[in-house]
This record gives sequence, C-alpha cells and structure tokens, in this order.
Amino acid sequence: MSLWADLPTEVLDMISKCLDSRVDLLCFRAVCTSWRYSASLPSFDQEIPRLVLKLPPPFHADAILMQTAVCRMELTSKHRSSFFSFSKSWLVKVGQSKYGQLQLWNPLTNHRIKYSPTSLNLIDFKFVQLNKAFSLKRSRRSLVSGIIKFFPFPMAASCSDMDEFGILAICHEGKLGYWRSGDVGWTLLGDMNFQYDDIIVWKDQFYVIDTWGTVYWIHPSLKVIQYSPPLYGCGKQKNLVESCGDLYVVDRYLDGERSTCEDFDYEDVMDYIYNSGRVSNLRKQSRSTAAEMRVYKLDEELGTWVDVKSLDDQIFVLGTDCSLSISCRDFNGGKGNCIYFMDGDDYARRGLSACSIHVFQLEDRSSEKLDVIPEFSDIFWPPNIV
Repeated sequence: MSLWADLPTEVLDMISKCLDSRVDLLCFRAVCTSWRYSASLPSFDQEIPRLVLKLPPPFHADAILMQTAVCRMELTSKHRSSFFSFSKSWLVKVGQSKYGQLQLWNPLTNHRIKYSPTSLNLIDFKFVQLNKAFSLKRSRRSLVSGIIKFFPFPMAASCSDMDEFGILAICHEGKLGYWRSGDVGWTLLGDMNFQYDDIIVWKDQFYVIDTWGTVYWIHPSLKVIQYSPPLYGCGKQKNLVESCGDLYVVDRYLDGERSTCEDFDYEDVMDYIYNSGRVSNLRKQSRSTAAEMRVYKLDEELGTWVDVKSLDDQIFVLGTDCSLSISCRDFNGGKGNCIYFMDGDDYARRGLSACSIHVFQLEDRSSEKLDVIPEFSDIFWPPNIV
C-alpha cells in the first residue's frame, strides 16, 4: 500500500482526470490520504449539466441520458465489523444525483435504495464495476416509453461531442433503430419484418437477437450482419447474456400460452428457414409469467448452439436495461445455477416488497417469486438483517 501512496502527484493528477464520473472520483479519494489530497472534492452545491436529447417522432421527448453502473459492493476486510463478518459482497446499481452524490438502486427493479443498515463510507466499501446500464428519462424522471433497450453508439462517443453522439435502440414492436443527434427521424436497421428481442455489447461490439434466436452483428457502418445460425427456440422472449467471455441466450416460455413450434403455421416456419427469417406477426402478445426457461451457449468455432443444462456457480441477472452473469462464490447468499428476472406486469419498478423479482432454478426447473425464497435476496443490498 505504501508504494501506491508514494505515487508522484502529477501521476495521480493524470489518473483522476481520466475518471468517468464523480462516483469514481469519490472512490479514488477514499484510497488513502495522499490520493485524497491529489484530487479536489467534487462540488455538491452545483447541479451537474445533464445531456438532454431531443428525440424525434414518434417519441417527441426531451430525454435526459442517465448512466449507471452495476457493481459488486464489497466491505473491505480491514473495516469488517462483527455484524458484517459473514458477508462477501452485494449486487447493486450505482449512480449519482444531479449534485453528484452517491445513489444506489436495485439492479433489477431500478428501485431507489433509501435505507442502509450502516453509513456508506467509501473507505469501508469498494465498488467493482461489472457492467454499464443506460436509461432515457423525461424531466419528471419517468422513463421514455416505447424504447425497450438502448446503448450509445458508438460506445466511445463522447457525450460532450453531440455531433458524434447517437443511440442504437430496440423500440416498440421489436424494431431496431438508430438516431444521431440532430437527425429529424430514426433510421430503421435490418429487415423491417424482423422483430428483435435484445441488444448487448459483447467483446466491445454490438449484437442483437431476433425472435427466432438469430444473433446479428452491428457493423460500425450500421449494417446488420448475421452472426449465428437460428436457434429456432419457440420461447416468447430471448435475452442475451455474456458469461465468462461466452455468449448465451435465455429463451423464456410463458405460462398460459406456452408455445411450441406446433403453435406456428408450418409454411411460416419454412418461410423463415429458407428466406432469412422474413416472418411477421408470429409473436403472440401475452402478459403471462415465465413458466420455463431454456439456456443456450453459442459455440463460435462450430457455429452452433449448445443446450445448457447447468450454469454451475453462475447466476444470470436479467435486468430491464442490463443483463449480466455473476458467480455465487463472490456474493453473500443465493445459489448458483439460477436466473433472476422480472416478469410481465412487474415492470412497474415497485421494488422487492412488491414481489417483482422472480428466480428460476435450472436444477428442478422451478420458478418462484423472491419473497417466497427470501434467502435468495441476500445477494442484494441492503442485506436482510432479520
């Protein structure tokens, strides 16, 4: 530690100026005394300028771009109290208020965490970023409706350079669109008859998946290029997840309207297989809950999908704006080989108390609300004290 503390002031100054957010700067200052004095404290009495995007039709909204980080929140062993001696770490979404103050959210529900059993001193806690999440909010903090999921495109574009800033989004009815600051409208990408379920940044590249399980690479020129063979999975919702460097698909089957390939017209399916997926209006609308999930891993070398029976120690977390994989060995409570997700009507972001989070266990193929199996909630902050 003394070697880090003895770094030249000019080096520390260079490091602090490269930090992306005030949250990172606060963590930087919490390392030691010399680091604290090398970087000035962010001002909390001045509002941070927000990036406001004037979205064109059909949204017609002045939207504020919000960026958060899904983190592993660790209590440092040096400051471990007897109360937290059992703990490893917790999963939490970290952001900042308009004045740069630290704020925490549940990574699945986006429910603001206002209670904490202890003060969040950044000397006592360490935040390890696992993934980034983005959202578009109106001035009253409500989300912009009609945009299911999006990323800044390209990711390297600076928010301060509006001429280069754009977003790649999956919009209503599964359309893939691109909008660049200053454009009067959206540019629809890919085949207009396709329906896309999810988008992910994997190995610093953008990928989307359609309703039949075909993964496409988004070229920097915005050309949509097929990357994988079709999965032909008949679930109603597909989510992309990166785990240990590999790409996975979670295929959800819905209760009450659980579809199989027999549910679709044979000629439509054949049309998809032989004509690059040009099938329209095949997805049935449903507000049912997920009754079954199947997981597949992309074998890049063979160009095939592998049916995954077990995730071992991994936990898949399917958030509304960010999905990721974590190891149960790194977190307090919970078990591996399961999937945390939110269901249909539960997207109202009502928080843990409203039973909005569900857990699917691959071992016995069961799905339960989190309040029925409270021991699985221990991976989230704040910890269950009772």
